[in-house]
Amino acid sequence: MILAGVLSIISAWLPWVILLGVSQNGFMGDYGGNPGVFFIVLGAIIVVMGLLNKKWSAIIAILFSLLVCMLGLKYYNDSTTGDALTVGAIVGNGVYCMIFAGLLGVVGGIMRFFVKKKVATLATA
Repeated sequence: MILAGVLSIISAWLPWVILLGVSQNGFMGDYGGNPGVFFIVLGAIIVVMGLLNKKWSAIIAILFSLLVCMLGLKYYNDSTTGDALTVGAIVGNGVYCMIFAGLLGVVGGIMRFFVKKKVATLATA
């Protein structure tokens, strides 16, 4: 889950869409502000939840990872349909990184439920 959070943070700086050789990331363009900051916050929350190593934190990380993945799919859809398709926009690596980070966070969070805690035993001699 920690890697998923880091990838979510990195995806904010990678290109989200490429149009006529010009790329735009999460800090440029008219996406209604700077959505890159939102992905940095989401990634930081996922990293912290991964470091806590508790089952309740895994649930929170799964929810935030799903949000990252769904937003990545939304940006993918925005870059491949409608006017973007007409003018020849290409999906950037940041969107793929976003989707992968979300999926990785969900898988990591689910795996947290299958890990058994080691019980310390007292050795008697």
